[in-house]
Amino acid sequence: MQIDIIDEAINFFRANVLFRKFEVRSAADKLLIYLTLYINMALKRIEACKIEAEGIKVIISLGLEKFPIPGEPGFPLGGLFSLPQSKKEADLFRNYLKQVREETSGRLMGRVYRPNGTPNKWWLAFAKKKFMNIMLPF
Repeated sequence: MQIDIIDEAINFFRANVLFRKFEVRSAADKLLIYLTLYINMALKRIEACKIEAEGIKVIISLGLEKFPIPGEPGFPLGGLFSLPQSKKEADLFRNYLKQVREETSGRLMGRVYRPNGTPNKWWLAFAKKKFMNIMLPF
């Protein structure tokens, strides 16, 4: 069984979030950095949710929010990604990130909440950590 970039980001999140520096060797590393920041932001949002149903509502609303892409104010990884060259490319990039964020959110919920619907404190404790001293606005 092969794991994809989303599984890798979730599986190694708790170790990666402790890094202050992260060496970028490929495009996959760039996406891994973005997903690590996104997971951190998602955990921060659902940290206060005591039951899984509340967490699901919060994570769905997070998926519906507009978020910045490279070249827009507020994008946290300015020099890491190249700027879109056209409106069409910007829309394609936004749609890709939206799809990745939604899939990550869905898979993350299975880790953050136990089968009985209670929060897993061993995951939510990492909401307070800053990956590379960066935290996405929540």
